[in-house]
Amino acid sequence: LRLGCELKLNENSRILDLCCGYGTVLKVLSEAFGISGVGVDICKEFINAGTKRLKQSGVDRVKLIRKDVDKFEDTAKYDVVICSETIQSIENTFYLGEKFLKKGGTLLYQKVFSTVQDVPKELDEFDGGVYPLTELNKIFNGLGYFITCFATGSENDWNRYYTWSVRKDINKLRRNPDDQSLRKRIDYWNYMHFTYRMPYENQALFGLKKL
Repeated sequence: LRLGCELKLNENSRILDLCCGYGTVLKVLSEAFGISGVGVDICKEFINAGTKRLKQSGVDRVKLIRKDVDKFEDTAKYDVVICSETIQSIENTFYLGEKFLKKGGTLLYQKVFSTVQDVPKELDEFDGGVYPLTELNKIFNGLGYFITCFATGSENDWNRYYTWSVRKDINKLRRNPDDQSLRKRIDYWNYMHFTYRMPYENQALFGLKKL
């Protein structure tokens, strides 16, 4: 919401969210600023549930599409393109986002980062490439982008995300109590969260612009 204010979003703003999940970000921005938007995600569960939530909330300016973002096509250009996940690499993610971005528009990139310079190997492997902010900034600059605004999560944000995920997994485990692979995943998630993620990691939504 703070970034929405900084970007001066309004009813004329058009936003595309690649890997949008349930479309929650677009829903919140439409309710707060009146934006119109399109969300794309390959997961049928996310798109169906997200579309239902939009309808229940009376948000009619956001459309969710089930599609592999690599294969998504649109001739329209957007004021803001959100890259909610890293698709293969940061470079490839930015390349995909740029295809739909208006000249002078803002690329919003969501990415976890290390709060320490020496990233623990276990954390790097768990999250598929974790960099400190200094290194991320260098990568962004190398791709021609500069951070013009960004917001990071708090410890409470991390805890809410962690407990939300655990509740989902426990509900699945209740339905399938003999699923040992799920039980191992829950145990591993707990271990990684308390041993590495809470002490050494955070997440940010970066607002990026080219010169």
